[in-house]
Amino acid sequence: VLKNKINEYSSSGQSVFPQGDTNKKKNLIFQQIVSEEKLHQHFKTLANVKGYSPAKEIIKEITYAFIDLDGNFIQQFQSDGFNARIWELFIYAFLHEDNFDLRNDIFPAPDFNCTKLGLDLSIEAVTVNPTENESVQEISLKPDEIQEKIKDYMPIKFGSPLFSKLKKRYWEKEHVKGHPLIFAIQDFHQETSMLWSRTALTDYLYGVRHKWEKDSSGNLTIISEKIEKHSYNGKEIPSGFFFLPDSENVSAVLFSNSATIAKFNRMGWLAGFGNPTKVNMIRVGTCHDHDPNATEPLKFKIDITDERYQEDWGQGLSLYHNPMAKYPIPPEIFPSIGHHFFEEGKIVSYLPDFYPYASFTYISIN
Repeated sequence: VLKNKINEYSSSGQSVFPQGDTNKKKNLIFQQIVSEEKLHQHFKTLANVKGYSPAKEIIKEITYAFIDLDGNFIQQFQSDGFNARIWELFIYAFLHEDNFDLRNDIFPAPDFNCTKLGLDLSIEAVTVNPTENESVQEISLKPDEIQEKIKDYMPIKFGSPLFSKLKKRYWEKEHVKGHPLIFAIQDFHQETSMLWSRTALTDYLYGVRHKWEKDSSGNLTIISEKIEKHSYNGKEIPSGFFFLPDSENVSAVLFSNSATIAKFNRMGWLAGFGNPTKVNMIRVGTCHDHDPNATEPLKFKIDITDERYQEDWGQGLSLYHNPMAKYPIPPEIFPSIGHHFFEEGKIVSYLPDFYPYASFTYISIN
């Protein structure tokens, strides 16, 4: 196509060509269009807090290229759809970074229809949201309380939106038929739940829970325990999303817990947006320990302003491959992220050298 266009324009005799974007309004996402009482708290933080100027400026640039087929992106971004829209912007930035060719100006659903290495694939974005009448404020949970929530509460929270998307049967659309379909999900149901909820997604997708023990020599042994169902507060669902009827049409689930303002702030700072000379950031968190006998993640503390610091959009992303998929996804399509497979009843993971599980980014202004 590119060669044909080059030949077409070079033989036309023209010397000036319109770019075709003169009618597009630039960088309007932070021009308030909803009433003050409906503004999302995170939107107000982005718009007004100086420490988030790198995030604000890079989001402006990303949304200028982002195609809003529904016409309500800005309104939702400023109000109750903030989390879903920031998740879509994150996916959009990642796909561009990872050299996908997007066709979002053609098909409104699923959210992303793209091509890479000759493979067409579609991605539908989905979020885990607060339950009605459930507080979205930060809740400090003790380790045993977190483990209790991971067991049944969080699998049901992940399961509800994934099952709802499954019922939409995207694979029957003409532009989706015959190639991989991915559901991309992030947890936004509580302010800090994304720091600990990822294990519940793994349990739910494959219907197994892993435990570990060490032998007398200190060697780690992983034990796989099958999960039949998840029950919480009167609600019950079967475990094992990838083994549900019709789920073979979903090739994989893409997961991140870092599509947050902090992520955009770090990426914006690295790209020179905002006022990087006045914004300082320290990132503290946990990452994967590649020691085969490790049972706990490593801790890290990084000065983002250190010139040696590097980060990309795919850092921390995971692709959970469906063992029943009609159209499996070759891992080389997503070379920069973590990959998880189900082999002989156990989950086997292949992770980058630096793979963060969770982090906080502390900001100060000079």
